[in-house]
Amino acid sequence: MYDMSALYQAESVQDAIRLRLEHPEAQIIAGGTDVLVQMREGKRAGKALISIQGCHEMRGVTLDEEENLRIGSLTTFSHITADPLIQQYINVLGEAVDMVGGPQIRNRGTIGGNILSASPAADTVPVLMALDAVLVLVSETGQRMVSINGFMKGPGRTAIHQGEILTEIVIPFKTGAARFRKVGKRNALAISIINVAVYMEKEAGRITALTIAIGSAGPTALRAFHTEELLRAWKRPDSEEKWQSLHEEIAIALSEDISPIDDIRATGSYRKTVAANVVLQLVRELWEACEK
Repeated sequence: MYDMSALYQAESVQDAIRLRLEHPEAQIIAGGTDVLVQMREGKRAGKALISIQGCHEMRGVTLDEEENLRIGSLTTFSHITADPLIQQYINVLGEAVDMVGGPQIRNRGTIGGNILSASPAADTVPVLMALDAVLVLVSETGQRMVSINGFMKGPGRTAIHQGEILTEIVIPFKTGAARFRKVGKRNALAISIINVAVYMEKEAGRITALTIAIGSAGPTALRAFHTEELLRAWKRPDSEEKWQSLHEEIAIALSEDISPIDDIRATGSYRKTVAANVVLQLVRELWEACEK
């Protein structure tokens, strides 16, 4: 059923690094929800696999001394949703992973695999981008920490180096609030037509920090920097007419940020329209939430 040349089992991060050095052409496999499907379809026929399922130190969610959340890359979607620290500090990530696949996928799929698959439509990535997540990459030469913003280089391509293992995702301590929304034919078991995450901090009636990340709107998930700049300078609309005017400004700014394509799920034009609608909805929700 699965045409593989060899299967190696890593029992620790250092063991995984050793196996990567000994078998540089082998494919790392964690939950297997992408790799095994591709192998069954013949896309990775004859590949050797290195399973990192035995690397238990790469599982779970912890809070460090600086109140940064540290998520092991082998932590499953189901674990993230149920984790008390996620629920207390960044429940928005739990909401996003609940949109991934069905129960079977969420029980097996890992957050690290979702990142490294580098799908433009990955539901976790916009949230991690909006929260300024940092990736911990370990190799024989040591450890490096890389922002998730800029880590994706294209569909299926990232800035990970040969021989590196993604061990943790670190989310800096945040005082603001975040929202996530996915638009698809269904809430789950459907690839996103567009997905948006917005993070906001507000003080004395003005925005002091704002990040917007969008998926399914380009070759990678991306930050909407022009739209962020527009909204940081705004004053709260005091009428529906002014909200509508803001919506039009967001649509113009987003046209400089995103470049969605036409595909089987939606046209690029539709994605641009939906992205502007969703950004406005989330910004308005966050503004009103911060006023309570």
